[in-house]
Amino acid sequence: MEMQTVEKDMKEASKEKNGLLEPMLTKPAVRLKEGQKIFQCLSTLIVGLMAMQSGMTLSWTSPTTPYLELNTSFLGGLDGTQVSWVSSLMPLGAVVGALPTGMIADAIGRKSALILTTLPLLLSWLMIILLSSLNTLYAARFIGGIGSGAVCVLVPLYIGEVAEPSIRGALGSCFALLFSSGVVFIYIVGAYTNYVTLNIACCGMLLPFFLSFYFLPESPIWLVQNNRIKEAEESLAVLRGRGYEPKWEITMLQEEADRVMRSRGGFRDLIGTRAGRKAIGTCLGLMWFQQMCGIDAVLFYTVKIFQEAQSSIDPFLATIVIGLIEVVMAAVVAITIDKFGRKPLLVLSGTAMTLCLGVLGYYFKLQTDGFDVRSIAWLPLTSLALFNVVFSVGFGSVPFAVISELFPPETKGVAISMSIIVNWTLVFVVTKFYPPMICLIGQAKTFWFFSSMAGASAVFSFIFVPETKGKTLQEIQTKLSIKRASIKNVPNVETTS
Repeated sequence: MEMQTVEKDMKEASKEKNGLLEPMLTKPAVRLKEGQKIFQCLSTLIVGLMAMQSGMTLSWTSPTTPYLELNTSFLGGLDGTQVSWVSSLMPLGAVVGALPTGMIADAIGRKSALILTTLPLLLSWLMIILLSSLNTLYAARFIGGIGSGAVCVLVPLYIGEVAEPSIRGALGSCFALLFSSGVVFIYIVGAYTNYVTLNIACCGMLLPFFLSFYFLPESPIWLVQNNRIKEAEESLAVLRGRGYEPKWEITMLQEEADRVMRSRGGFRDLIGTRAGRKAIGTCLGLMWFQQMCGIDAVLFYTVKIFQEAQSSIDPFLATIVIGLIEVVMAAVVAITIDKFGRKPLLVLSGTAMTLCLGVLGYYFKLQTDGFDVRSIAWLPLTSLALFNVVFSVGFGSVPFAVISELFPPETKGVAISMSIIVNWTLVFVVTKFYPPMICLIGQAKTFWFFSSMAGASAVFSFIFVPETKGKTLQEIQTKLSIKRASIKNVPNVETTS
């Protein structure tokens, strides 16, 4: 009876509009011989330079806000409302930048779209360096956000299409690693240089990408979809090494491209299948919880949080420590994600964040109630350091790997754009309303709210997030298309790695 139920559900799933499952369930899987990994890693590093730019743009306010609030600054001192707009206009611009990026990448290619993202980022840094009015600073932050939002769509999309299944999780996690590296760059340079030098250094960090962009191969999936087979073979030769035989992979990509051509693609196909609905629900949920745990309130206002907590450690030094911890842990995740899987890391991350934020909220409660907290002045740094550790272990890195895996090519662009738009919208909400929340309900209740969201994220991950470790993109679609009960009953579904 159980096997009849399984067969029935698999037949129903194979009738989904994407037409993916039928050939997979009737044909034996072709086990591709894997190529060399070095060129896939180098390509990830090159596009990851743009992820660094996004991290730098996001965290720019942390070291610069204390300076901009001084009466001796070139703006004469900003008030709390003006500072909140300087912070939040960047994620608002990122929403605008993410919106058309998927369609642009589908039209002109992943590589060409990536070079376009450098234009708003370069313009933003030049405006901050050369111009000195508040309105110009607002505009520069918004324009920089446009480039950052586009980067957050393109980089996971590109990595997910060039990486082999066995290292796709690790390379997908490199987005968060290099994003965090950009954050640390801002923290270190901002702590030991002046305002102008910091901005010149940020602008100069675009140069390595310009110099290495020529060597970046185009996505072979996109090339096959556009009937550029010879170029796709050349791209695979670069990505997998010259000794790799691309024939079988090209055949599989052509079959996938034919299927894509028969479908409409876009939002209608995304929500028109069980796999699409489950995938987009999972990704939007991950984006929601990633931001509502308060991570970007910490990134934007780290120095101020330590100042208000009256920490015994220099706020700028503590901020650097926090950033370095995030980079180290992002590197750990990149190494371990394909060993431990996505779901366990997310559940662990959400559970541990709940405890860290709860303890930090309790510290601020004691401070507000007039207790002498000098004996535990080390607690804010410890709590935030551990928070960054456990955030990086799961919700800092894994969501970007997951969103590059859960969608077929015809809906991947629009799906990732939707996910990133939601992400940056929530960044705007959190960074704009964090200061008013502090004034309205206090530091303690604010961090307890973030703690409750972290707890909910662990529950969400345990129940709804599918495990994609070691599975091909086609196998992931099969798993999403079959009902949960049926998946449990399927005996020995072999995966290709």
